[in-house]
Amino acid sequence: MKRFLLLAVFAIACSKQEKPLTPAGDANHGKQLIDQYGCTACHIIPGLEGPKGMVGPALEHVASRPIIATSIPNTPQNMIAYIQNPQLANPQNVMPNLGVKPDEARDIAAYLYTLK
Repeated sequence: MKRFLLLAVFAIACSKQEKPLTPAGDANHGKQLIDQYGCTACHIIPGLEGPKGMVGPALEHVASRPIIATSIPNTPQNMIAYIQNPQLANPQNVMPNLGVKPDEARDIAAYLYTLK
């Protein structure tokens, strides 16, 4: 009974969560940057050719997820900050800091938010 109640509360909370807004960026340029930075070496990313890495999580439907990086609310600001410096979320994070510039991170996030 407790498990059912917990699942019901979780379902209600998830249904009330607002969908993340799309960052003001260039999704087409973001797709190019994802390729340039080699993100597919670690992630499966729809719409991109190349390796289909299995080290990081698959990014299908990332725009619809309530959280990113296992614990961060999925907002454009958080996504952009995470792309620029993954260790801010977790110092032991294995995602490398690739030196992505703020405008590049905004464009990458814009592409990722097309993945609903």
